Amino acid sequence: MPAMLLSRREVEAAVKTLRPLPRAVTQLIELVESETATIEQMETLINADPVLCGKILQVANSAYYGLARQVNSIRSALMLLGAHAIKGITLSVAAVATLRTGRAVCEAEQRLWRHAFLCAGYAQGIAQASRWGMRVAEDAHIVGLLHDLGSLFLLTRFPAQYRPLLERAAQEPAQFLERELRTFGCDHADIGAMIADHWNLPERIVQAIATHHAPFLPEGDPRLLVAAAMQADQWEEEGFSSPTQELPMLIPLSEEVCNQIRQRVGAHLETLSQILFA
Repeated sequence: MPAMLLSRREVEAAVKTLRPLPRAVTQLIELVESETATIEQMETLINADPVLCGKILQVANSAYYGLARQVNSIRSALMLLGAHAIKGITLSVAAVATLRTGRAVCEAEQRLWRHAFLCAGYAQGIAQASRWGMRVAEDAHIVGLLHDLGSLFLLTRFPAQYRPLLERAAQEPAQFLERELRTFGCDHADIGAMIADHWNLPERIVQAIATHHAPFLPEGDPRLLVAAAMQADQWEEEGFSSPTQELPMLIPLSEEVCNQIRQRVGAHLETLSQILFA
C-alpha cells in the first residue's frame, strides 16, 4: 500500500514542533553577527555550557582544523580560529544534537550526515581557495552542512514517505525533487529553509539553503554561498541540475586545487563524525 501523501501545511506544522537551538547557540550567533562582540563576551557565553564547550574544543582540536598546537580553552580557540569559525563549529555541534535527540542514527541518516560533513568541508575549501574572505568561507561551511537539513528532517519525521524516495534517488536522481514536491507539497530545500528560519539563523543562510537547487544562482549575499554549496554537491552527487555555466566563472579553480580540497576533507571525515556523534 503506498504511503499517504502530505500537504505543505502538515510539513510546516511538523517543523514548528522541532526543538529550537540551545539559547547559548542563538546568543552566540547574534553576538558574532553584531560585529561588535568581544572575545570576553563570547568566551563567557560558551563556557556557561560545559557540554557545548567540551564539544567545541574537541572539534577545534581535530585534524579537520589542523591547528599547529592543541587549544585547551575557548579563548585560545577564538584567538586561533576566529569568531566566525567558532560560530560554525558551535552550530554544527548544536544542529547534530538537536536533530539526533540522543537516539541511535540509522544507516540512511548516517549517509545524509556524511554527505553534509563532506559538503561543509568542500564548500569552505572552495570559498577559501577562491579568496572570498573568512566570513564567507565560514558561512559556506554552514550552508554546506545544513543544505540538506530538510532531507534529514523528512527521514526522521516521515520515514514511511521519505525512505522510498531516497532509495529511488540513486537510480533516478533527476526526478527526486519532483517526487518530494508530489509527496510533501514542498522539497527538501524549502523545508531546510523553514528549519533554518525556525532556528533564527541569518537570512543569507536561510536563502542559501532555500535556493541550493534553483536553476540560477541568486543575487546578493547568498550568491557565493549557494555557488560553493552547488559545487560541493556536484563533487558528491550526479544528476541534479544546477547552473553549471555560472559556477566556473565564480569558481575558477584548477583540477589540482579541487582534488586537494576533496582529499583533505575526505581524510578527516571519520574523525569529525566520531566527535559529533559521540
